[in-house]
Amino acid sequence: MSPTPELQDLIQSVRDESADGNLLAQLTRASEYAGSLSDLGDRLLDHFVQECRAAGISWAELSTALGVSKQAAHKRFTGGTGMFQRFTDRARKVVVEAQEQARNLGHPNIEPAHLLLALFQEPEGLAALALARLNVTYDQVVEQVVARTPRTDDARVGHIPFTENAKALLKAALDEAVGLGHNYIGTEHLLLAVHYEESETAARILTELGADDAAVRAAVTAVFEEYLRARAEQDPTA
Repeated sequence: MSPTPELQDLIQSVRDESADGNLLAQLTRASEYAGSLSDLGDRLLDHFVQECRAAGISWAELSTALGVSKQAAHKRFTGGTGMFQRFTDRARKVVVEAQEQARNLGHPNIEPAHLLLALFQEPEGLAALALARLNVTYDQVVEQVVARTPRTDDARVGHIPFTENAKALLKAALDEAVGLGHNYIGTEHLLLAVHYEESETAARILTELGADDAAVRAAVTAVFEEYLRARAEQDPTA
């Protein structure tokens, strides 16, 4: 188990990153650290609560383990906003766009494949940049999606529900973010989560197009490093 950061270590880190001794700058940085640590703890709990629920553990058992009431545990972990608050603006747009992708194809539900198609609609997102690096295009993916689930003329009005597989992909994106130590869920995490279940249609489509799990991870890592370098060049003090 990784050791918990000591208070003095965190204080020194804040001071090191605010070398000019500006107390307000140090306070701002300390606030950022506190928020990050709090968010990481929330995501850690989210991860294991979801694992417990998937294993059939009841809310009563969970609440006892967490030391809170059953009602409090249920409200905290099923409120529906916790995870999505961590989504970046682009990632949120992708989730909304997935519904439009399903609607445009006349499909009754939102599947992981629709989330994959929606990633292309945020061309500046790291997921779209990674897919471009892999030479995977929207037209290729939509062709494969339609080959498996034909387009219909059904006019889908109103809300289109997510399937359980699509919901699992969103949860897997949270796991990807936690595993990478990120305090947000971006389009890159959604792309990484596509391969959470290799037998799922979206994952099979990517693999057939030469973008298996290893290739996707390598591409995401490359574009993320390029993003960090570009940001550092723009602001060397960041």
